[in-house]
Amino acid sequence: MKIVKEKIYAMKTTQPQLGQKILELRKANGLTQEELVERCNINVRTIQRIEAGEVTPRPHTIRVILEALNYEFRQNDSEASPSLDPRIAAWFLRGLIAGGIYLILAFVEAYLEFQLISDGSATISPLLYTLIKVGVAVSFLGYMGGFFAMGNAFRNSWIKLGSILLAAGTVLCLSSDLLMFFNDYISREGILVSQSILAGVLYPVFGVGLIAYQKRFGNLALVTGILTILTGLAFLSVVLALPGLVLLTVVEVLGLVLLYRAYEYGVSKPVGSTVAD
Repeated sequence: MKIVKEKIYAMKTTQPQLGQKILELRKANGLTQEELVERCNINVRTIQRIEAGEVTPRPHTIRVILEALNYEFRQNDSEASPSLDPRIAAWFLRGLIAGGIYLILAFVEAYLEFQLISDGSATISPLLYTLIKVGVAVSFLGYMGGFFAMGNAFRNSWIKLGSILLAAGTVLCLSSDLLMFFNDYISREGILVSQSILAGVLYPVFGVGLIAYQKRFGNLALVTGILTILTGLAFLSVVLALPGLVLLTVVEVLGLVLLYRAYEYGVSKPVGSTVAD
């Protein structure tokens, strides 16, 4: 990636101010000096001296450090400053809100499914059942949209793929639920097994993407990712599908927390920015 070195160096900032800026950005990203070293492959002692204002780093060193901190240089600006597309944080917030609505509707859906198994479809309003299923589908799409935005912002192809697959798979499963509800001759057991296996295949993909956020969001991303993979394996076994539903509830709550962390990150610092040519 090309960059105008003179533009980096001429920041109208003294070395102590540059060191302080790097220190502030590192802390805003929630990184220790050692974690920053892992990102930019610069000696930890060098990072310490730069932050302390003891040395004047080369333009290349500044570029590498600030790229690791997602800090954008604008070639026409006299001083480099953080840049954030407000639409990114807005997507995180929309995903968070949609996820909350989805979680509430999912409990209503679970109650209707339990009633359906216990008493049959005659006791359930077809309109209510359809509205709940559509509401779950729409809110889940919004929830996954937040994670897809995270994949774009933080360059995570696994989470983008996982969110797309989960969104498509969930819509397919909800559609098959409606099909079973309005057609008594369809084998309910066969479709439920197919749904469980499909979820078992898709959730581990999403879980791998979540684990990839460990460096940025710490143990929250790691635990959420591991539980998501375990949820998928439970569904894949079919016989552990019910415990898988319990795990899934925990995963969805942790996912909301993760989206909130991403939203906080997005409104307070540059996200997914690159260095201008």
